[in-house]
Amino acid sequence: MKGCKKVLDDTKAIDIVFLDLRDVNSYLDYFLICTGNSILHCKALAREVHKYFLEKGIKERSRTTTNSPWIVLDYNDIIIHIFTKETREFYQLERLWADAKQIELD
Repeated sequence: MKGCKKVLDDTKAIDIVFLDLRDVNSYLDYFLICTGNSILHCKALAREVHKYFLEKGIKERSRTTTNSPWIVLDYNDIIIHIFTKETREFYQLERLWADAKQIELD
C-alpha cells in the first residue's frame, strides 16, 4: 500500500488515511481514504490509482461513477474512497469506522 500512497501523494491527494478493518469487520480488510480539491482532481486521483493497480496486475472489482464527489474503487482486499472535502466531512467515514486501527504508511 505504500506504492498506492506514493501515487496519491504524487497526485496531490490530501489527508490520506489507511484503516485496517480486519479486527472490526468480517468482510472488509482495508480502507484507504483521501481527499481531492475538486471533482476533477478526484477523477485524476482515481485514474492514477487505477493505473497503479493495473501495473501490479490487480484488477478493479468495481467502481462508482467518476463524476461524483465520492469515488469508490474496490480492489478486493482494499477499498479506496476518494472524496471532495465537503463530501468527506459530511460522511465522516473515519468516525464511522473509529474502532479500526489506523496504519501509518510513511
